[in-house]
Amino acid sequence: MTVKNWTGMLIGTVALLILAISFGCVKQRPAALQTAEPAQAQETAATGVAEGGSVYNVQVVPLTTQECAQCHMDQFTRIKEEGGRHVSVSCTDCHEVYHAYNPLKNNYAEIMPKCAACHENPHGEDAAVQKCADCHADPHRPVAAIPDPSNMEPQCRVCHAQVAQTLTRHPSAHTEENCSSCHSEIHGRIPECSECHGNHSPMVTMNTPQCIACHPVHEPLQIAYSGEIENNLICAGCHEAPYEDLKTHQTKHSELACAECHPVHKELMACQDCHGDAPHNPAIHQKYPKCNACHGIAHDLRM
Repeated sequence: MTVKNWTGMLIGTVALLILAISFGCVKQRPAALQTAEPAQAQETAATGVAEGGSVYNVQVVPLTTQECAQCHMDQFTRIKEEGGRHVSVSCTDCHEVYHAYNPLKNNYAEIMPKCAACHENPHGEDAAVQKCADCHADPHRPVAAIPDPSNMEPQCRVCHAQVAQTLTRHPSAHTEENCSSCHSEIHGRIPECSECHGNHSPMVTMNTPQCIACHPVHEPLQIAYSGEIENNLICAGCHEAPYEDLKTHQTKHSELACAECHPVHKELMACQDCHGDAPHNPAIHQKYPKCNACHGIAHDLRM
């Protein structure tokens, strides 16, 4: 075979190889490039939009609370753990406008939710309670974030008007105290009575539930007995002399609870309420019309 023939065969082989490679490249191109279809057509098919339509021709629903939490986990956790009634509110119920802050426009206050959208003067119209964030510093934990009560004394009696009225109608040492003297440190704290008051009697240890059973805390002098008052040692803390008389001079009265004769604090029953109008011979009652003429006082019946 001549050199000329070898050269021709080599050129033909190379040409066939180039054609094969070109054909393979064409087969491996994306379908969109092969058919000269725009990329939008594939996006359209993926999103379910009618062929030839806009990819924006879809219904967009608000973000779910779970979707918001993916970026705003801190706010989500605060509401979840200490959100109070806000736990029943979706993020987009308050944040109707979001991801719209523009530092050039400084529009933060404009796009943030307004408390008044849901809460219309919840504490009344007093000027002291119109700035919600003064007390409810964090809307994601609206009650837990209330600051130290000592810093918000003017607002206490406005928000808790019924308590303020009770303290005014029934004056006591509690009326003279600031609210934060008892409800200190954190909003809603209820102190133990023993933080300020000792027990009625050294022999009786009482805790707060027992104390307020007789002494309503905002009107402590409006005393109403509880079952615990059967223990005369409680009364003895303030009424030591009658207690000692009953103990020293044993009579049937010594066996009674103080509250049986004094069903209302400071009330003095008449002897006749228990003993009738004529427990003795009529002649005795005629001569001594008053029981204490013979019996002294009820705590010491010596004649």
